[in-house]
Formats: sequence, structure tokens, C-alpha cells
Amino acid sequence: MSAYLRVALLMLAVFTGVYGAGLALFIEQGRRDVVREQRAATIIAETIGHPDRLDAEAVAAVRHLVPERSSDGSAPERNVPAVFRRLLVEEGPLPMVEGWVIDPGDEVEEIWEGFVLITSAYGVGMLLCFAALFWAVQRGVRPLRSLGEAMEAVGAGRLASRLPRQPTAELDQLVTRFNAMATALESEQQTVARLLEELLRLQDQERARIARALHDDLGQYLTGIRAQARSWVYEPDLSEAQREQARQLAAHCETVHAHFRGLLNDLHPLVMEQLGLASAIQHLVEQWQQLGGLRCVLVLDENLPTLAGEQQTHLYRFLQEALTNIARHARATRATLEVERITQGLQVTVADDGCGGLDLSERIGLGVRSMRERARCLGGKVAFTSTPGQGVRVSLTIPL
Repeated sequence: MSAYLRVALLMLAVFTGVYGAGLALFIEQGRRDVVREQRAATIIAETIGHPDRLDAEAVAAVRHLVPERSSDGSAPERNVPAVFRRLLVEEGPLPMVEGWVIDPGDEVEEIWEGFVLITSAYGVGMLLCFAALFWAVQRGVRPLRSLGEAMEAVGAGRLASRLPRQPTAELDQLVTRFNAMATALESEQQTVARLLEELLRLQDQERARIARALHDDLGQYLTGIRAQARSWVYEPDLSEAQREQARQLAAHCETVHAHFRGLLNDLHPLVMEQLGLASAIQHLVEQWQQLGGLRCVLVLDENLPTLAGEQQTHLYRFLQEALTNIARHARATRATLEVERITQGLQVTVADDGCGGLDLSERIGLGVRSMRERARCLGGKVAFTSTPGQGVRVSLTIPL
């Protein structure tokens, strides 16, 4: 129930009660006036005597007295409702004195006219009160509606929402506290965002450092062991069994080196530093197809914009996480990765033909949270669309 309807019903009950009490007092006073007029008319009839003693003009001028010869003893018809007349005059034949019939009809008609006038004025006043109430409630509720809309905006993450100052002191205090709360939340969100961005940057830097260290140190050792094992295969002083062991050692080194390259690429895509973002994306798709056994259709714009080092890393990690989620959760047989340049930015789309039906926008898993944070670091907007039976579609728009 709205505030106006609640207050209106309360005021209607008050107006009805006041009107009922006023009507009862009005009827009681009207009954007394009728009795008083009847007594006065009786005294006048006894004083002036029989109507035959007066001329016609005098008889017509007397109030509340009707000659008996021109009346049948009942009340004449007047513009007064019968119900209202019965409230004022007792039922039964009218009293007669000295040839006169005591008829309080004139007094009843005057009381009825007063009743109609008072009721009309009361009704107009009540309508004006309800109109003023509606205006006051609408004016008072408008800031509350604005406050509710601002709270919904804050709940949706739009912490820049603020309310204007209000002329009413109580509402202005509420608005001031809300604005202070929104400012504090916005400040905290900015602090958390800066910390997360710094954490991701340090994480990527540490991954790059570890990848280079492994590539420069452990990679060289593996390459040396593999070369040494292959050289033993052609050593004439070794037996055939020893040469077979050397071949197996070289094969094991090759296997370890293949996994080692995959680990290095997960830690830090060195190919991106050497050949650029487009080559790194192509290498990521090829590696994902080999490891996951799924087909991935890559649509890559040839005219990709130049991104800074951190931006390239964020975009690469975003795509890596999206493809990893498909391999782990989508139960898909095919994926599509599109990276194209649009008028004012870069459009990235990752889709699959899996089961779908997941509300990824509300999930708080580490993978989805990482994707959302990297999209924020890129200054872009990410949208998740999941349709049951039609897979998941992730769209990232990066402004340039």
C-alpha cells in the first residue's frame, strides 16, 4: 500500500467520524428547533384564535399554522426527503389547536437547506484537503524515490551516484549521509581496484621473471642433457644396450622439454615479446587445441592496434582464462575466438557450443573474477551470455 493511500484512508476515516458526529449533533439540534417552533406556533394559535376571525392575507402570513379546513391533518409535500423529515418530526397526525394545524414544514425545510449547504461545504473542504495531501505526499515521497533509485544504482556498482541537497532538514540529513556513504564506498572500491591491479601486475611480472629464469637456466640444462644423450647414440665404444639407453634418455629429455615449453608459455608467453600479440593469440589457440582436444575457430583481424605491454598481457590472460573455462566446464566440442578492430576500440568474443545455462555474471569463481578484473584494467566492459543448450558467449569491448 502506498503512503498516499495509507494516509488518505486514515484521513477519510477521520473525516467520516467528524461528519457522523456533526450530523448527529445537527439532527439533535434540528429536533429541538422543531419542538420549539411547534410550541411557539401553539401559543400563537391560542392567542389569535380561530382562523375564521382573520382575513385571508393574515392567515397566509402566519408561519407553521395551516387552517384546519384546508388541511387533511397530514404533512404537505415539500422538497425534503422523507427520511430526513422523520429524523426531525415524530410520525403521526399533526396537532390541531383552535382550528389551526401545527405544521413545522417550513422549519424542516430550512433545516434541510442548511444541512445541504453545510454538507456541500464540508465535501468541498474534504476534497481540497485530499488534493493538498496528495501534493504534499508526492512532494515528500519524491526524494525517497530518488534515494531508492540511487541505492539501486549503488547496489549495481555505480558508486558515483549522488543525490542533490533537500530543503527539508530531515531529508537533507538523510541525503547527506547517503552521499557520504557512497563517497566512502567509491573510495574503498577505487582502493581495492588499485590493489588488485597492482597485484595482477606484480603477478605477471613475477611470472615473467620465473619464466625467463627457467628458460635461461633449466632450459639450457635440458638442452645440454638431450644433446649429450644424442651424442652417446653414435659413440662406437658403447654397447648396443647403452646406446638404447642413450636414445631413451634423449626421448625423455624431449618429452620433458615439450612440457617445459608449455609451462613456460603458461607462466609468460615469450612469443608475445618476440612476435607480438597476434602471434601469441595464434600460439595460444594451437596449444589449447592440442591439450584440450577441442576445435577452436580463430578469427583474427590483421589490423590489430598496438597495445602497451601490460595491456597485451591482460588481454592474453583474459583469453587464456576464457579458453580454460571452456575446457573445464562447458562440455563443448567447438569454440570460437574473434578479435577484431571496431570504430573506437577492440572487440573480443569467445563463444562455445557447450551446455550453457550458467549465470556467469553472478558467479564469484576465481577465473571469472580474474577476467572481470583484467577487463577493468583494460578499461573495457565484459558481458557474459549463457543460454541453456547453446553455450556461453563472452564479449569484451576495449576502448582505444
